[in-house]
Amino acid sequence: MAAPVFAPSAPPQSERESCRDAPERAGIPALDELDALGDAALAFEPSRAEYEPARRAYEALMQFLAANPEKRIYGIHTYYGADIEDPRDPIDWRRQQAELLRYLHVGVGAPLPARVVRRALRIQALKSLQGRSAIHPDTIAGLVRLANGDALPQVPRFGSLGASGDLVPMAHAIAPVIEAGGVLGPRDVLGLVNTNAMMSALAVELFGKVRELFAQACRTTALASIALGLDEEFCAGGTLAINPAHRRNAEAGAMIAFARRHFLARHGGGEIEREPECPPQPRYSIRCAPQVLGNALAQLEFAAERITAEALSVADNPIITAEDGAIEVAHGGLFYTAGLATAADQMIDVACKCAEMLNRQTFLLVDPRESGGLPRNLECAPGDHVKGVHQLVNALEQSLRAGGVPARNMTSPAEGYNQDIVPGSMAALLDCGERIGIAHDLSRGAAFIAERAALLRRERPVPERLTLAAWPDFALPTAA
Repeated sequence: MAAPVFAPSAPPQSERESCRDAPERAGIPALDELDALGDAALAFEPSRAEYEPARRAYEALMQFLAANPEKRIYGIHTYYGADIEDPRDPIDWRRQQAELLRYLHVGVGAPLPARVVRRALRIQALKSLQGRSAIHPDTIAGLVRLANGDALPQVPRFGSLGASGDLVPMAHAIAPVIEAGGVLGPRDVLGLVNTNAMMSALAVELFGKVRELFAQACRTTALASIALGLDEEFCAGGTLAINPAHRRNAEAGAMIAFARRHFLARHGGGEIEREPECPPQPRYSIRCAPQVLGNALAQLEFAAERITAEALSVADNPIITAEDGAIEVAHGGLFYTAGLATAADQMIDVACKCAEMLNRQTFLLVDPRESGGLPRNLECAPGDHVKGVHQLVNALEQSLRAGGVPARNMTSPAEGYNQDIVPGSMAALLDCGERIGIAHDLSRGAAFIAERAALLRRERPVPERLTLAAWPDFALPTAA
């Protein structure tokens, strides 16, 4: 298995016309290869040659320890964290590593999804294969076998400070490897927990969800604009092209326009002309949607870059470099995950901004004074209206406003001031998951209202799936 090169990706230009089931997704940053590491069916088998850097580092470390008993290495000659001044006998590394695993095996809370755990194990295997942690090659092979198997460990979601690695979650994740094969090297436990693999894996999972939320916001905005009797001027007019520095705004506008045309093609007729009763300028939640979503695109692009960098980089302390028979041991903070905390903040902001915009759009659609004469509450039969769904959307936006604390407000000294500034990445990512879940439910309600309104504007019958009775089973479209 050649080490993959991961980067944010988008469908090539030639594919965009074929994305009929999800036209608005073309051009949205993606993390497809990192996401695929969570698939049970993925063939993930590093070659013998790919284990060589890890083997060299492990052998060099063992030789170094034998030849330099006086030179201290963190976690071998010392205890951990704030207790670094507590000396340890380097000969006793098996017991020390086993003790580390035992005292970190204390997480609580609902387990993280299996896809996240499997992805984390594979991400950590890729990190370890770079040969900077001096983990025993057979231990890495055990990590790969665990990731490829059916019986994954249960990993509680609470316990990581998001500072010096995923200590507690990764202790749960790697425990089966150590239980099956034993401690084979002096860094087998520390090198596998002093990492950001679990946070990176969770960030990848959340990125896919917020990407879907963004795509749905484009589609719902397209439907809302049709329901309001608007033409394409706000999303495909010349104003979006005059600022090259804001190219993402134009791209977002094109996604909205694509979704409009897709809907109109399915429901008969070409592009609509502005209804006479429409004001010359629609409300900001429609008129400025390309700006809201264009900025969100830029945020997603940045978040994708940060997540990719953290997932693929070495994250450990100390770092073992073995080249040309020489070894260098360097102590530092490569495990520090500020990039993932920032990515979580960006994803939360995208989710909340999309949700805020969609909530405002539903206000326009249910009020005849704003909608250009659509039935109040989009009633299509006696008692069959969306008043309750609209209230739900508004309530969900209130819930979104109640959370979403920035990661910078989560940082606090920990572990006897050894970790005196922590990024709070895991807490930020877990909160991000909560925000995205609420925003998804809001998006579902807004899509239900907007599609129903667009059909009423086009004087098409409201299908069974958009009736009030069918609301509990209404589902958003998924990626093609």
